[in-house]
Amino acid sequence: MNCDICQRVHHPKRLPFFCAVDARNELYEGRIANARILMEAEELESRVTKLLSDSEVNTDNNPTPNRSSREYIENCASEEQKAKERTAQIIASADRLRDEVAAARKAIEERKANIAQKKADIAAASQGATARRAREVEEAKKAIKMTKYSWDREYDAMTQYRAALCMEVAKLYRLQRVRRGKPVGFEYKIGGIDIVDLHNLNSAQPELISASLAHITHLLWLTSHYLSIRLPAEITLPHNDYPRPTIFSLQSSYHHGDVAFPGTSLLPPDPRDRQFAHVPHPRPLFLDKPLSTLSKEDPTAYTAFLEAVCLLSYDIVWLCRTQGVPVGDNNLEDFSCLGRNLYSLLINSSLFRTPQQIAADVPPSPQANTSSPSPNTNTSDNGWKAAPRMGLYSHGTSHTFLGSAPGQDLTRSFKMPNITKIVDKLKAKLARDAPAPEWELLEDDAWTPDDALDDGVIVGGKQGAGLHAAHAGHHRFGVESYMSVNTVKSGSSGDREQQNPRVPYANGNGAGAGVAGSDRDREKERGTSGWTKIKPR
Repeated sequence: MNCDICQRVHHPKRLPFFCAVDARNELYEGRIANARILMEAEELESRVTKLLSDSEVNTDNNPTPNRSSREYIENCASEEQKAKERTAQIIASADRLRDEVAAARKAIEERKANIAQKKADIAAASQGATARRAREVEEAKKAIKMTKYSWDREYDAMTQYRAALCMEVAKLYRLQRVRRGKPVGFEYKIGGIDIVDLHNLNSAQPELISASLAHITHLLWLTSHYLSIRLPAEITLPHNDYPRPTIFSLQSSYHHGDVAFPGTSLLPPDPRDRQFAHVPHPRPLFLDKPLSTLSKEDPTAYTAFLEAVCLLSYDIVWLCRTQGVPVGDNNLEDFSCLGRNLYSLLINSSLFRTPQQIAADVPPSPQANTSSPSPNTNTSDNGWKAAPRMGLYSHGTSHTFLGSAPGQDLTRSFKMPNITKIVDKLKAKLARDAPAPEWELLEDDAWTPDDALDDGVIVGGKQGAGLHAAHAGHHRFGVESYMSVNTVKSGSSGDREQQNPRVPYANGNGAGAGVAGSDRDREKERGTSGWTKIKPR
């Protein structure tokens, strides 16, 4: 019904109360339900009253049934049959329970008999258990010793094969030591060329340095391959589109993908490869120009080359110490001798081993010691295992693995210097040992009166003093010498070298050196076009 005040249809759940009519409409359904319940209760009460009255009337009208009647007899027979069936069921259940109890008792007796038999067997077996246990333990220990002995013998043979392979590849590369000078000194060669040590880089030709480093790099890589050793600084050998060897820093080694050759365009990185997002820069192990020229023209390349040779020396020293080869202290002098360290590693380490050292390398036979070892004896830490030697510790075998606890103790026993400090020391030493500006010899036409000697000083004497007769007609101003501070540069025309003979140097008194022109032609260098360097005294 609609409200007289708000004029809307009442809904008991959606619309709230606004007036008294809404409240009345809300109570209306409850009142109807209450009235319905009261009416149903009254109807039920009337039905119960009627039923009670009917039962009382039937009881009064029907007397007690007759015992001789047929219905009574049939009811009694039915009750008797029910009682018999219930009794039979009870008896069957009792019999079944009796059988189950008997079976349980029999199982218990059998279990007791089995337990008694087991106790008897255990008592009989425990009489010699101690002796048998000791015998089995001794047999197991003996088998373990034999297995370790066989393993050690096979690995000892493998180490000898590794050392032999390293020596053979060194011989194939013609790594040798040559006696030179007085007092007796040694020079080292590889592939028929001299091995340039780090402290002699200023005086060596770039081609010789590059060839020497290329041979050393390849030989070192083969050695690490035969020894199954991963060097601290990764070496990259020449391969397709990678013409010369390079080396990575200690932090960048083995943590990169494909790297382009220095000076070429970088390879486009794969955006999906997050591991190699940072591409390191390899250090070059080669030179295209003299080291002094490179230091002036390209300091960055100069520093990269010094880092490369120091990293290569670092690898050699690290490999020597892991293989038990002494290389001296952690100073620049010991690190600079590439040839000596490499020769000591590959030749001396196996060539000068005494029979006592070879016998000490062989593990003792397990039959030699039949007595049981003491509890405090550690058979896995024998002296022949702990002492490092050529081919013993490696990264490729589980026996004396270099990354295990004994290998870590070995690498911690020697302290490698900081590579940055080594580079700084080498750079300072090369800067101190850099040659001073050298004397230069000019052609005859350079002494004409039109030439302006802005860059030098003329030291002269009388005309033709001390000169060879063949050169007397070519010198117009006597014996002069030109001292220039300009750097000698090659690349001039070669025809001028043949047309204009050189002027011999003058001594302090103005006298000539008296050297023939043929000797001068033999002394001049190729491609200098008449310019000759004088070695400093």
